[in-house]
Amino acid sequence: MKKNLPLSGARRHHSGFSLIELLVVVAIIVILAGIVIGALIKVNKSRDIKQTRVTLKNIALKLEEYASENNGIYPVGEDASSAILYNALSGDYTGQGQAPTGPIYWKELNDKKNPSLVGTLQGKKIILDGFGQSFRYRAALDKNGNLVEEVKNDGDFDLWSVGPDGEPTDLNVSGHLDNEQTKDDIWR
Repeated sequence: MKKNLPLSGARRHHSGFSLIELLVVVAIIVILAGIVIGALIKVNKSRDIKQTRVTLKNIALKLEEYASENNGIYPVGEDASSAILYNALSGDYTGQGQAPTGPIYWKELNDKKNPSLVGTLQGKKIILDGFGQSFRYRAALDKNGNLVEEVKNDGDFDLWSVGPDGEPTDLNVSGHLDNEQTKDDIWR
C-alpha cells in the first residue's frame, strides 16, 4: 500500500496567521491606542480648564460677598497663594483645617469629602485649581491700605490659575508678567 506523501516542492497549507499579519494587526492596535489616548488627554485638559474657570467664578463671588460684609475690604495675604482665601472664606482663620471660628462664606471648603477643592501648601490649607495647584490671589490694597503695584486688576484683586503647565511656581510673581510661563494662565 502506498501512502500519499507530500511532494517536496508543494506548498504546505497551515492554519493560523503569519508573522507579518500579526505585526500588521499589532501596529494598527498601537496606532488606534495612540489616537484614543491623545483624545482622552485633550478631553481631560479641557475638563480641568472648565473646572478651573468655574472655581474662579465661585471664588470671585464669595470674595465679593466677603468684601460687602467687611466694608469693601478684601483679604490680604502674605504671598500670592490661595491660603488667605481659604482662611477668609472657610471661617477657619488658622488655615489648618480646624472647625470654623468666623463667618463661613463657602461651606464646601470645610467639606472633607471634596479633596479636589482643598489642598495643603507649606502646612496651610489652599484652594486648588483644576490642575491641583494653588490658585494665585493678590488684593489690590496691602494691610496698610496702600495700592499694590503687582496687581493687574485695578480696584479689587487679582485671581488666577497658573494653568496646565504649573508655571511660574513663584508665589510672589507679578500679575503683570507676560512671558512663555504665563501664556496658559487662566484669569478671572
